Order: sequence, then structure tokens, then C-alpha cells
Amino acid sequence: MKTDHKIIIGVILLTLIIIFGGTWLSSREGIKTQAKLSKSLMGEKMPDEGAGHVGRNEKHPAYNSNPPTSGPHWTGVAGPGIKTESVPDELILHSMEHGAAVVWYKEGLEQNDTEKIRKAFADSDGKKIMLARKDLDVPVALTSWGYLLKLETIDEAKIKEFIETNSDRAPEKAAI
Repeated sequence: MKTDHKIIIGVILLTLIIIFGGTWLSSREGIKTQAKLSKSLMGEKMPDEGAGHVGRNEKHPAYNSNPPTSGPHWTGVAGPGIKTESVPDELILHSMEHGAAVVWYKEGLEQNDTEKIRKAFADSDGKKIMLARKDLDVPVALTSWGYLLKLETIDEAKIKEFIETNSDRAPEKAAI
């Protein structure tokens, strides 16, 4: 067999592998997405306070829950990850409108408790933010756009399940 024929056959085989491999991977992702979307969102469905944008530091009505799940917010987002400093609710809300699941923990929790929360956060997949909150009335609260789940105890499995179920199921698909 000539070298030219070997190259042509090789290119054809490689093209077929790429096409079939891509199709297989795409169908697996579709199945995962379908399974996620078939699950009900976790937490209490909260009254929708809208998604209006307000200027930074502009007055707006108080939110109907602590922590908030919808309502007036600023342009710009909080960004994903674990926050070590306070972030305004208005930025967190805009990230939630873009699909973030947020893990709030009561400021002042013992380090071993925050480490449990951090581990559940790190072990979960999805758009997510974790931060402390001063006036939280439970050790952990989980929010996504329109949903609130308060936990009286630190339940790592529930934290992970909430993030993976509620993440990226919000009005806008954009960076958080």
C-alpha cells in the first residue's frame, strides 16, 4: 500500500473516531443534563421579588427573606468560589440570577464546622458561592434564584445535593 493511501485511510479513521466520540460524549452530557432537570428544585419556593437592576448604594425595598433569593440587585456579579470578606447581597443576587447556588454559613461558626461546609462545597459540581453571614439565624442557609433551604445542622450531603440540583437553573445563563 502506498504512503498516500495510508495517510488518507488514517485521516478517514481519525475523522470517524472524532465524530463518533463527540457524539457519544455529547449524548452522555445530554443524559446528565436531562437527569438534573428532571429533579425538583430543593428548598422553599419564595415569593418572587423581581430581578430589577438598581444603582450601587441606591435605596430599594427590604428583601423578603434572610438571606435573599430574588429582588433588586446591582450590575456586576460576585464571582464564584469561597468568599473571605463580606459581599453585598446585591452582587450575590445577580450571581444567583445567573445560576449560582449560594452556601451561607453563620459568621462565627467553629472552624471544624466551617471546614465541613467547605469540604461539601469543594466536593460539589456547579456554579457556586460560599460566604459567611452575620445575621443568619441557622448554621447554614442555601439559596438559589427563588429558593431557600435553611439547615439547623451541618449536613454535608444536603449541601452538595442542593448545589448540584439548584445550580444553573435560574432566569439567565451567564457567568456568576
